[in-house]
Parts: sequence; structure tokens; C-alpha cells
Amino acid sequence: MRIDLSKARKRIGQLSRERYLLERELLDYLSRKKLIAGTPVEKYKRCNKGNCRCTRGELHGPTYYISRKEGKKTKMIYIRQVLWPRVEEKVKRYQRWRSVRARLVKINREILLILDKIEKAITVKAAGKGKS
Repeated sequence: MRIDLSKARKRIGQLSRERYLLERELLDYLSRKKLIAGTPVEKYKRCNKGNCRCTRGELHGPTYYISRKEGKKTKMIYIRQVLWPRVEEKVKRYQRWRSVRARLVKINREILLILDKIEKAITVKAAGKGKS
């Protein structure tokens, strides 16, 4: 198997630098406020009472929730409107955390694949006489 060792080293260097920056970003999150797992949701509702404005298309709301999977079920957690800006910020930071973490996993996989190719290219099998 042929592999350009120079290109492989260069690619590993690029990935290592990217990984370093992402690791620093994750560590920065650890020194800040808490993260909240889930997805921010704004809902508008219709009450369907006779002459209510919602029957004319002017829905009630917004009401705010965090949607989160718990097992096989989706749980909607109500968030008071006054708390929404802070909660939404923490949820978005959590989503960024997960995104950065996923990228780290991909980088590590790519580095390991390159190292496996290098190993195959530079490893020779010991030749023996066959019988002991």
C-alpha cells in the first residue's frame, strides 16, 4: 500500500490544530454557566372560544418550552417568559457543545485512519523458514 507520508503528516498536523482549538472551546464552556440539554420551542395556540381573536388567526402566545428526549418519549418543559432569554442562551450553548464534541470525534477517527494507513505502509512482515 502506497501512502504519501508527507501529505499524511501534514493532514494530521491540520487536524491536530483544529482539535486543539475545539478542545479549548469546550474547556471554555466548562468555566462558564451551566448548559441545558434540549431544543428551544416557541408555541402559539388556539383556544377556539367563540369570538376570540385566535379564531381569526391571531394565535395566543408565544409560550416557551424546552423539548427533550427522555427514553422513547419527548418531554416538553414549560419555561416562563421572563426566564426565556437566559434559558434559550444555555440551550444554544449546549447545542454548540454537542456540535463541537461531534466534530472532535470525526477528527479523531480521521487521524486514526491515517495512522492505520501509515502503519500498513511502513510495517514489514518477518520472514521465517516456515517450520519450527
